[in-house]
Amino acid sequence: MLRFVIASLTPVALIAAACLAGGIWPALALLYMTVFVALADLFGPEALPEIEAREAAANRLSVALGIAHLALLPLGVWAIADGPVLSPAGRILTGLALGLFLGQVSHPNAHELIHRSARGLRRLGVAVYVTLLFGHHASAHPKEHHVHVATDRDPNSARLGEGVYRFFLRAWIGSFRAGLRAGGLGPAVRVDGTRRSGIPRR
Repeated sequence: MLRFVIASLTPVALIAAACLAGGIWPALALLYMTVFVALADLFGPEALPEIEAREAAANRLSVALGIAHLALLPLGVWAIADGPVLSPAGRILTGLALGLFLGQVSHPNAHELIHRSARGLRRLGVAVYVTLLFGHHASAHPKEHHVHVATDRDPNSARLGEGVYRFFLRAWIGSFRAGLRAGGLGPAVRVDGTRRSGIPRR
């Protein structure tokens, strides 16, 4: 468990150091988010079941990563856009490391949080998704994708033979609409697939 916690929180420290100190830290942060993560995926899968077996510890780590995300995102934006310590190359390296962190850590962590039963954990997951400009996913994923997965009513299930670019566009638009619908802000769909006028549901 301790190894998993250290591996999960190390990029937070490296990216924060890159933003605040510059120098070698941007390169180390990017190296960690690429080479180390790839090697961990290849040689360290035994760490994953270990954390799944300890729900309380897993929740604490998810909360720590969620709070770290909410601090790291504005810090990174400031450091890259207007910070005094990053060189032009440092800005690029930090931006790449931060982007990989948001995609590889923040997104899946938010996904775990929105599936938790505790309201505070779910709200933290929603907050992370909102800062990623993906807030609709917090409604669309559990209320639409899980209900209609692998059917034509799920925008996030690829069709047989569908290319990745066509799927990407359809999934993004469809998921946004599904999120509005699940949140009671868009036209609802009956079980038979017909649409009715969308009056916000309470």
